[in-house]
Amino acid sequence: MPDQINSTEITPTEQAEYTSSCDTIEYGFNQESWLEGYDMYYKMYRRRRTIAFVVLFLVLALLFVQQVVMDPSYGVGWTCLAICLAVAVVYALSPWYERKNVIKALPAIENDRYVMKIYPNKITIRTIIPSDDSQYLEPDESGNLKPYPEIPETVIDLSDKTLKTAETDKMFAVYTKYTQSIIPKSDLSEEELLVLRERVVK
Repeated sequence: MPDQINSTEITPTEQAEYTSSCDTIEYGFNQESWLEGYDMYYKMYRRRRTIAFVVLFLVLALLFVQQVVMDPSYGVGWTCLAICLAVAVVYALSPWYERKNVIKALPAIENDRYVMKIYPNKITIRTIIPSDDSQYLEPDESGNLKPYPEIPETVIDLSDKTLKTAETDKMFAVYTKYTQSIIPKSDLSEEELLVLRERVVK
């Protein structure tokens, strides 16, 4: 009689819970650094598009100039010429106008702080609003100041193809096409700056 072979059922071990390691950097707001970072964001992502639209509408304006010179009574040509010139001027002045509005809005965030967490595959940024900063709160029907609405956490995918970084003497910045995170160097230690360079710079 053949020997019996006792088999033991082998069950797979439970998968260990994976916890992403992250580096945490806390920083505040500095208007000079922020504006420098904002200007750089505009140059990286939007200036070329603005120039392209200005050139396009100026070329169209020149075509209508040719039409009205040949036929000064061509009313539609004059109208289209005026529209093209107006649109070109709007696009040309929009960066200046937008920057002016940004400067007006900056005092509202001058006391905010930010917590950036750098994971292997993403960055998260959370805004910390000071509890004693109430000058920008609106009163409710009873006259009591309403609390700030919670600001959604910003999540930046490190594999985002539009992600870029920039560094100057005063700031370090992380950009995507739709987000900008500007970190004043005055709030960074050498170790934190090294972490940003090694883990974020593309």
